[in-house]
Amino acid sequence: MKIFLQVLILFPLFLFSQSKIDGFVKDEKGEPILGVSVYVDGSTIGTITDENGYFSLIIPSESNSILVIRTIGFRSEFYQINTITKQLNVFLKEEVKELKEVVVGQNFFSRKQMLKLFKEQFLGTNIAAKNCTIQNEEEIYFDYDRSTFKLVAYSDTPLIIKNDYLGYQISYQLVDFQCKFSKFSMNSEFVTQFQYAGNSLFTEIDSSSKINKRRQKSYNGSTLHFFRNLLSNNWNKKEFTLYEGSFITNPQLHFKQTQIENGMYKIEVVPKKSIGIKTKLVNQFNMLFDNYEQSKIQFYTSEFYVDSFGVFTNYESIIFSGAIVSKRVGDLLPTNFLK
Repeated sequence: MKIFLQVLILFPLFLFSQSKIDGFVKDEKGEPILGVSVYVDGSTIGTITDENGYFSLIIPSESNSILVIRTIGFRSEFYQINTITKQLNVFLKEEVKELKEVVVGQNFFSRKQMLKLFKEQFLGTNIAAKNCTIQNEEEIYFDYDRSTFKLVAYSDTPLIIKNDYLGYQISYQLVDFQCKFSKFSMNSEFVTQFQYAGNSLFTEIDSSSKINKRRQKSYNGSTLHFFRNLLSNNWNKKEFTLYEGSFITNPQLHFKQTQIENGMYKIEVVPKKSIGIKTKLVNQFNMLFDNYEQSKIQFYTSEFYVDSFGVFTNYESIIFSGAIVSKRVGDLLPTNFLK
């Protein structure tokens, strides 16, 4: 999943069917690999291979998500789930990683400062984020480019994030983290652009009624909530309302929804005529959640797809800003969360 800050950057509304995905994972010599993690990115759906390298997963309905196959010492493999039509035979290649060395020059920032900024931007700053612990934060490397005022973070191993507020432990493979500043600074006040990308597996560690209430709060007004709302056409003042400028508008005038099969939907965005042809922007809207939280959404694509989980394609072309992006990994819920 990738999040943009400008910024932008999902349990099913309906379960239509179940799909079985199975296969074998072997090394380059054809020997089975035991204990390989196989999971649906961003969900709690996962398993590990047995002594024969075999795995099997049951996935509700068709999905836009990615199947991740990952283990230490080998390069990860990724498969688009909705393109898998037969049993998989996966051959993992050994991965040789060079040790990374980060040189901190004179007047550059300390690791403590960079780690603090990373947590603020990656986890968030609200109560959910403050109850998150990155249990192996020593695995995070940083680099700061003074010429561009850009902080980069990366990790060779998955970050283990314990979220006591929402009752999940997340294994998060950080693929990309970039944060740009308006000046030479390590203060969130001067962040102008931010993005991160990675794949994740959720493990539930607490499902008490108190935790479930917190999850509902994190879900409310989130991007996950928005795309479910888009599929269900459940627009009202207690949910989301859509605006053209400062005037409320009917979403059905702007989005054409076509069900394809097995819970998959094609969403067409009706172009805004006044935007013109010189920009890649197709349309943009202001919106309110619960008649209070203000956000904005910009579409740089005329169509995208949403599955029954609420997972959407073309995420790099659908840009959110405002209240909806204030929720970061600290509020992140698995795609198969059921409200």
